[in-house]
Amino acid sequence: LLQSASFIDAKAECTKIADVEALVQRAENITFPRKQQAEWFEEYHTYNEIVNWYKELCQRYSSICSYKLSIGESIEGRDQPAVHISGSSRSEMKIYFQCQIHAREWISGATCMYIANYLLESYGTNNRVTTLLDQVEIIFVPFVNPDGYVYTWNGDRLWRKNRRMNSGSTCRGVDLNRNYPDHWGEGGSSSNPCSETYMGSSEESEPETQNTINYFKGNGPIIGAVDWHSFSQLILRPYGWTRADCPDETKLRQLGDDMRDVIRSVHGMVYTSQKSIDLYSTTGTASDWFYSDGAAENNGGYRAAGYTIELRDTGRYGFNLPPDQIIPTGEEMIPAVMLFAEQLLEDPIPI
Repeated sequence: LLQSASFIDAKAECTKIADVEALVQRAENITFPRKQQAEWFEEYHTYNEIVNWYKELCQRYSSICSYKLSIGESIEGRDQPAVHISGSSRSEMKIYFQCQIHAREWISGATCMYIANYLLESYGTNNRVTTLLDQVEIIFVPFVNPDGYVYTWNGDRLWRKNRRMNSGSTCRGVDLNRNYPDHWGEGGSSSNPCSETYMGSSEESEPETQNTINYFKGNGPIIGAVDWHSFSQLILRPYGWTRADCPDETKLRQLGDDMRDVIRSVHGMVYTSQKSIDLYSTTGTASDWFYSDGAAENNGGYRAAGYTIELRDTGRYGFNLPPDQIIPTGEEMIPAVMLFAEQLLEDPIPI
């Protein structure tokens, strides 16, 4: 019996290794167009520069890219634009990416731009990208928090929240990633307006949160969604509010582990795949809401696989990640994004 069990364990381990090798091979087959190394990705950019860049990008690839001026306005009246990329008007399934929810996490917005640019440049010349975009539409919301982002350029570089004037307090801002209507206010956030994790006066109190929720709900069926962050090199899956496993824990854990493996195959960067609560308790977060019953309602019979991805690095530079890391960060996310979309397209989560 011991010999038989050892044989079974060895066989299972070989199968696991073979699966990882297959994922790595798929990552190695991804090529990066020369234009992807353009000067644009050698530095960070202001809100206005980024808005204009997305507009011009969709004009350049107008047959497969559409630009929406605004899904709504921020607390200070700035537009929150959206970009849709699809090779076919018949694409039913959708993947949703939202960026720059925390103002100081500049690499999150830069990575979203890198991914969008890669997909558009590769369509029609890269068979894998072409096949994917002919089957799925990918939606980007470049700025969840435009006001906060602008403030990191002309005020406080390490500002996190939005720029709401909180009644009865001299402290400004709400943490938009504690303001979503999923177990809001149940812990892992603060009721103190001066706190970095201030959850707001009520769930979905902020226009930025409301706008992204309404846009998500109006664009189903969305089968997968990522809220892009930095830093710590983490792939976080539900839940953040409880240690109990979500109903799709096995599937979401495997998908997170697969993304971790292909990321490492590019530049050797080590990411950790884990449940959000294994980092710390959070409530009212975007990624938990993506997976929630509220988001699944009227989503074409599907539940979105919701993730938070914390990008480079692990603390040496933190939020001040040097611009020379924009391109390598984007490069290692490409195979993860491809795998994420392909696996969910093949096997979406039914309600």
